[in-house]
Amino acid sequence: MTFFNRRPRASGVSRATVNRAQASAALDSALQALRGPFIVADLETTGLSTATCEILEFAAVRVETCGTLARQYTQVVRTRSPVPSFITRLTGITQAEVDRHGVPVVQAFSSFLEFVEDLPVFFHNASFDRRFLGAAADQTGLPFANPTHCTLALARRAWPELPSHKLEILARHVGASDPTHRALADVRTTVAVALAASSRLATP
Repeated sequence: MTFFNRRPRASGVSRATVNRAQASAALDSALQALRGPFIVADLETTGLSTATCEILEFAAVRVETCGTLARQYTQVVRTRSPVPSFITRLTGITQAEVDRHGVPVVQAFSSFLEFVEDLPVFFHNASFDRRFLGAAADQTGLPFANPTHCTLALARRAWPELPSHKLEILARHVGASDPTHRALADVRTTVAVALAASSRLATP
């Protein structure tokens, strides 16, 4: 017996339409979360791959409903491998600092989770940070289940005319301090970008 594969009938809804609907829902959810309180966080890592690289530093700030910065958390991690020299040049985090002030990732991650509680968390380029947090969760057995949002996506919607939406470009655009590739400094810049984007997107 011969079987003929039939193409499924088009549902009438294109992939582009679905993507636009998902993007719109994500934007609405992020803007709702920005009403506060919420967390803005950042990670410094020893590289780009979760398979071979580690979290080097955690930082987070709690932002209240009125937009004020209430509390902050920052912690260097005692990585299993030496800090690469190019990461030291980029972030300023030295092996000596890690040896002196670093704590095991399970301790740093546990403290980070305690700090963020169950609040929504914003990252700039959130997919990168989520991958490393997922790897940390697998390694430590501590789940990270907070709703997350991306200020990069917010910025692209708020200022489509900008040639780039890197954090340093956005910092200059909104009059915030320049990011330094230290997690807490970058968090503070990201807070300014998030609040400015929220104000821009809320304008009719």
